[in-house]
Amino acid sequence: MPVKVKPWLENTEGYQPRSYTRIRARLDLNESPYPPPERVVEAVAREAARGNRYPEQEQLQRLLELLSGYTGAAPEQIVVGLGGDMVLEKAFTLVLGPGGRAAYPWPSFSMYEVYTRQNGGEPATVELRPEGDRWKLDWPRFSETAERAQIAAIDNPNNPTGSLIVPGEDELAELLERLGKRGVLLILDEAYYEFSGVTYSGLTESYDNLLVVRTLSKAFSLAGLRIGYALAHPRLAGMLCSLMPPFLPRTSIAAAIAALEEPSYAEKVVEAIRGEREWLAAQLRRLPGVRVYSSHTNFLLVETRVDNVVDRLAERGVAVRRVPLGSNWLRVTVGTPAENRVLVEALAEVISSLE
Repeated sequence: MPVKVKPWLENTEGYQPRSYTRIRARLDLNESPYPPPERVVEAVAREAARGNRYPEQEQLQRLLELLSGYTGAAPEQIVVGLGGDMVLEKAFTLVLGPGGRAAYPWPSFSMYEVYTRQNGGEPATVELRPEGDRWKLDWPRFSETAERAQIAAIDNPNNPTGSLIVPGEDELAELLERLGKRGVLLILDEAYYEFSGVTYSGLTESYDNLLVVRTLSKAFSLAGLRIGYALAHPRLAGMLCSLMPPFLPRTSIAAAIAALEEPSYAEKVVEAIRGEREWLAAQLRRLPGVRVYSSHTNFLLVETRVDNVVDRLAERGVAVRRVPLGSNWLRVTVGTPAENRVLVEALAEVISSLE
């Protein structure tokens, strides 16, 4: 007899492992296409040799110091987890209970719904609308929805559209004031901050109901080493830290330390990906029936006239991501120049096969 699962899990992709046996271009998970620098690899190798020991407290303190220098936040405002996902999950657990509501845009990061359902909550979504080559959030409607929830989340830039959807700092501060009076936690997901250059993390000093979540998976090329962090008012940070596991992998901590000691590598990665992003967008827009939206991230949202386009590309060895907008849509991570060319050629083949 098959295992019975909750209905909301039956059709969710989540983070199911994928087979890349025949994949020529892996462009579906928003990873960096570039490996971490040698200093990170060496640091991980050193710590792997000490894998029989839990990490020392001094390691975590060093990481907090570096994150403090990188973000401008005080060490007591920083929460470190296994990827930004862990921090997000603990935040939902902290606030949301059975019957509670979680407000967030739709579409957005798929795990918001998973964490909502996991805690017995109900989603309260506000649809994004395309305007030209960007997507926009109805801010007044979102604000009203968030006020009736226990937790609200905004990914800025948004995944999968790539658009910046927070109108500005004044509007965000006003919303935080309103939510604070009702005890609502607002998560600002800045996973793609290094690509957008936009942050509202400074508001955490004034608002103890704001959690800014980031990751080292993207610009710092550490997706497989799972280090993320959050910035918050010390009171909120302390509560979240109490939910975190007592130890993180020493290899992950060492990788993060080595990467943050030389952040110039991440800057070069971002510069390279931004350049390739614009090249890729321009090439895709030349294909018949293809629409590409502007992006502040390391991925592009693409609309085509090809049904089941993700499967059609997979047949040609190109892995891209499905999005909940229709089978003719896809989200593609910006890869290396070679990978990007493989994608353009494969999509051109798919489109020409329809004619």
